[in-house]
Amino acid sequence: MYLIVRDFFSKVLNEVKTPMFNTRANSIIKNNSRKILLSIILFLLLIMGVSNECTAQWGGEIMESKLLVNPEKVLIGDSINIQVKGVSEGQIITLTISGHDQFGNLWLSKASFKPDQSGVIDTARHAPFTGYYEGIDQTGLFWSMTCNNPCDIVSPFAIMPKLIVSLLVNGEKKEERIIERIAYLDIERYDVTEPIVGVFYKPHELSAPSPALIVLGGSEGGYNAGWASIIASKTRLPTLALAYFGSKGLPKTLENIPLETIEMAIAWLNGQPFVKKDSIGIVGASRGGELAILAASLFPQIKLVVGYTPSGVIWEGIGNEHMPAWTFRGKPFPYLKFMMNEEQRKSFIDTKRKQGTFFNAPIFEYSLQKQESRIEEATIPAEKSKAAFLLIGNPDDGVWPSHRLSQLIIKRLKMKNYPRPFNLLSYSEGGHMLIPYPYYPTTLRKFYLPTVGVWEGLGGSAKGAARAAEDSWAKVIDFIRTELK
Repeated sequence: MYLIVRDFFSKVLNEVKTPMFNTRANSIIKNNSRKILLSIILFLLLIMGVSNECTAQWGGEIMESKLLVNPEKVLIGDSINIQVKGVSEGQIITLTISGHDQFGNLWLSKASFKPDQSGVIDTARHAPFTGYYEGIDQTGLFWSMTCNNPCDIVSPFAIMPKLIVSLLVNGEKKEERIIERIAYLDIERYDVTEPIVGVFYKPHELSAPSPALIVLGGSEGGYNAGWASIIASKTRLPTLALAYFGSKGLPKTLENIPLETIEMAIAWLNGQPFVKKDSIGIVGASRGGELAILAASLFPQIKLVVGYTPSGVIWEGIGNEHMPAWTFRGKPFPYLKFMMNEEQRKSFIDTKRKQGTFFNAPIFEYSLQKQESRIEEATIPAEKSKAAFLLIGNPDDGVWPSHRLSQLIIKRLKMKNYPRPFNLLSYSEGGHMLIPYPYYPTTLRKFYLPTVGVWEGLGGSAKGAARAAEDSWAKVIDFIRTELK
């Protein structure tokens, strides 16, 4: 095409240089105007063809690629759209996301795309041909972030306030954008040390008494301030991240935890001028989910329970062998013991020594089997509560059989014709849910349990956990807004 254009211009220039040009020009224009017009049109079409050919042959250098991230400042859990515009067929478009966590570890994900004629790559509409995830998945670049060379400390609760999105075209870095991930959206924070231990969040706009939430972590101890702040920011409800062990002035291990801790938290919330009295919701994960269900069976002020991979059966504490986890008015609740067969015991000791990953769920299954006659006694009487229940139990939970343990409560409520709403969400490959919201890394499928000194396997898969978080997060927020009034 280039040679044709060159020859065309050469012939025109030669014609202009001839002596006869001026005398012949008028005659040509007069007698051959249609031919001239046709030649101009053909010439323009020729130029357009050359432009397209150059674009295809030279990798679209004529077009300018542009990376679009919307929004660039976002509440954790909210959707993020990534697009690339101004790209061409034949190019390799690579997107990466990177960020450093609170321990200095680098997390990274990558995906490469082949553009079509539209000149646009959209993670919500296009699948990568290679990368850290497969298929069309707007959340894929986020949940697939991986920590490949961790420092001495690494946790699935990776805190990364800033993420860098980079665009590479044919391997050359072109552009980058920074995503600012926030956990606080127009809320005030108050540290609480007496008579309870935790952190309290109040939305700025509250002017009248509103229902309030209590957020309970699991066997890691302390309080989960980040999770509570995100819930407060999303629901616009006063929210208390409550510690029940593992903080100053509280038991060091999950043993003999008095339910009076929850009772005092309810009383403290009821004393706040912007909290609607006796309209409390409680959100708990793992052992915190077990505690949430148990507390609801005791305290009628609790009007809603959300349990992430909880247990409807009361288990022994974690620390010394065969000590109760929970007490009320000085008396322990009936509980099941942790029991292992000899093979499981050897496996646990060996895994702990090698700092490997131990999956605890088979021990719970064995414990249920050996104590079958006591399951009914140790099952929480949830029908005594005044709360609506939303439980999330997954069949391949690596920590404990949360699906089976949640079903016990659902079946019990059905048998008792429980008047308030109750539901069980279940996700294949969801595993033990430590990350409740989407657009968050789910690739580290284990966590360190300091009270036992072992890495516990979460089960499921990174993709399955991300799917569970994406679907359940919207349902949990809607459930809270609908049922807590």
